[in-house]
Formats: sequence, structure tokens, C-alpha cells
Amino acid sequence: MDRAKVIVHMYISIDGKIDGEYYGQDGDKVSSDFYDDQMYRLSNAGANGATTVKMYAAKGHPDLTKYSVADIDYNDWVPAIKSNLWDISFDRHGTAGWETNYFEYDGKKSRVIEVVTKQAAKEYLAFLRSMEIPYLICGDADLDIEMALTKLKQRFGIDTISLAGGAVINGAFLKAHMVDEISMVVAPYVSGDATAKAAFDTNKTFVNDRFKIKNVPQLDDGGLHLIFAKDRTN
Repeated sequence: MDRAKVIVHMYISIDGKIDGEYYGQDGDKVSSDFYDDQMYRLSNAGANGATTVKMYAAKGHPDLTKYSVADIDYNDWVPAIKSNLWDISFDRHGTAGWETNYFEYDGKKSRVIEVVTKQAAKEYLAFLRSMEIPYLICGDADLDIEMALTKLKQRFGIDTISLAGGAVINGAFLKAHMVDEISMVVAPYVSGDATAKAAFDTNKTFVNDRFKIKNVPQLDDGGLHLIFAKDRTN
């Protein structure tokens, strides 16, 4: 495969919600810890959409007016950086307010890679350079997901990414037919929140990709790990 493989890895309730009061209950500790552990077993490269990144890791508001764009163009910027762990931000407009050049999660620090389009301001690209955050230009107005996955493999040697949402970026990958496996850790609770999102939001678009169950390990607290692989014969 010329591109990085994609495993969507999500923590959900029994009724399929990715957010809700079930998360963090005493009764789901085994399942939630298992989810975090699997994140790094599946891949050394996690990935999120811009909304999730800004919620958990890039909450800043940099003053972009102080950055010169004299030497900035819309080409990839890949400095000579090595890391054992990566975190990829799919950030079409370039809005993540990084205050560090890593995403800290579950006690681990993953070096950031930004994937943007030409919608990102050149001042924002200059900001990323100042933070020593590599970036890939993948598309004009919309993200070219296949291009991004190909570049991630070619430029960083990333063979597999673990895509952990949110629902919109998961849906975008599904609509692009770029989801190879789905890993769902099911908490032993029902959310009951009708307004919470499910794992995939495709904006009411049906995607005719079929997935087959590979394995269903049961966890000690009553949770499950559902593992699906794309049916290539479909």
C-alpha cells in the first residue's frame, strides 16, 4: 500500500455515542484504560480533526499578525525531526492554537504534524514553523485525504494511523473510502443522550463500504472490543 493504513479507533457507549456521562465512571475504568492502551498498540501515529485537537491539545490563540510571510509558500514544510510517536492534526483551515509542538495524552507526548489546505493563512504556516511543527499541504479548499496519507508514509515513514475522531473527520475518511479497519471499544454503559454524536458523521450520506467483524474480545468490566476490517470483495 502506497499510503498509510487507517484504523478508526473510538470509545463508545452501548448505544454508540462518543460523548456522555458514561465516560469516566468507576465501572468503565477497565474499558477506558484498555482503549487508551490500544491507541498506541494499533499505531505510533494518532490522528484527530481540528475540533478535537483544539478541545484537548491546542487551546491557544496565537497572534498571527506578528509573523512574516515573506518566505512562505504553499509547499510542505518537513524539518529534520524524528519521533517515536506522532499526532496528526487534520486542520483544513489552520486554526489549532498550539502552545507546544506535541500532543500529550495518557502520559505520552506525541510530536505534532499539521495537515492543512491552501485555505490556511500563510501567517499560520509561519507560526507553525516558529513552533517547529511540520505541515503538509493537501488540497486547495478541501482536504485531499489520500494525498495526506501518501505523504505521511513517504515523508515520515508512517505505515498506520489511529484516527480517533471526532465524528466529522471520521465521516470524511469514510466518504473518501480511506477507512481500512474500525476498532470500537464499547463501555459497559448506555449514554442515553440523543444529541451526542456517533462515531461517524457523514452529513446524511450513505457510504457503500462493507466491514466484516474480525474479533470481539470481552473486557473484564463488561465492555467489548469490536474489530472490523473492510471487506475488499464488496
